[in-house]
Amino acid sequence: MTQQTATFPNTASVLAIVAGSLMIAAAIIILIVGTFVIPHLSEATFPTTVPSSDRAGFVGGILQGVGLFGLVSGAIVLVSGAMLRSNPGQRSLCGVLILVFSVLSFFWTGGFVIGAILGIVGGILALSWKAPRVQA
Repeated sequence: MTQQTATFPNTASVLAIVAGSLMIAAAIIILIVGTFVIPHLSEATFPTTVPSSDRAGFVGGILQGVGLFGLVSGAIVLVSGAMLRSNPGQRSLCGVLILVFSVLSFFWTGGFVIGAILGIVGGILALSWKAPRVQA
């Protein structure tokens, strides 16, 4: 029985797709909280130096920005993971995109942290993957 090798970085692409999905899920939750929950909380919840009429809007706006960045970075990681499967010749570009946006997501949504970790591992695997040699 002969052993078959994958003609594309399978593990890297699966990890990136899962990571991108987790990042998108976390971003959607943060967007929902920033848009629908925070503006309806009482003003006593936000004891800051910001005037009372702007506190909920300020915090909600920050969460919306964080969620939007997480949504974009998760989509980039997800699409890059899918591109690894369909076009393994672009593995270095996809690997760099996965790695960069997974690291950046640590500072924003992180995909429940596990998404960022899976993305970093997937990006490293994509960059280190070598195409199988054809034996004559």
